[in-house]
Amino acid sequence: MRRALFESVVCLALMVWLAACSSGHSSPSDGPSLKANPKTIKNPVASTPESLATGKRLYDRLCADCHGATGRGDGEKAKKLAAAGEPKAPDLTDDKWDHGSTDGEIFVDIRDGLGSTMTGLNGKPGIGPEEIWHLVNYVRSLGGKK
Repeated sequence: MRRALFESVVCLALMVWLAACSSGHSSPSDGPSLKANPKTIKNPVASTPESLATGKRLYDRLCADCHGATGRGDGEKAKKLAAAGEPKAPDLTDDKWDHGSTDGEIFVDIRDGLGSTMTGLNGKPGIGPEEIWHLVNYVRSLGGKK
């Protein structure tokens, strides 16, 4: 009886451990894996008028302070950062992309951030992979490289 109980506890502990180890892998609803090559990540959200409207609302709330209302890198926070000697917020309307130009690369930049001046959105309340994909679609619509 004791042996059976012991074996059951060991088996249960092993199952819990295996489940914990496998939880680090992302499912489609979690967004792309942190280990995925950003160049190969495909955007699962179609660039529809609804997606662009959602992306614009998110952009206005989360990004315009630095990147500016039209994406030219001239937002109020960007001006303060530049005055403090920090790098200029990039112009999202031109054809020059400093950190990659694929949807996956843009997604990773938005999710993870770029240094100390652009914090990522990963972990912000109400912001998941789908919202970041809407932002990717909106940023693309500003006229930058496709």
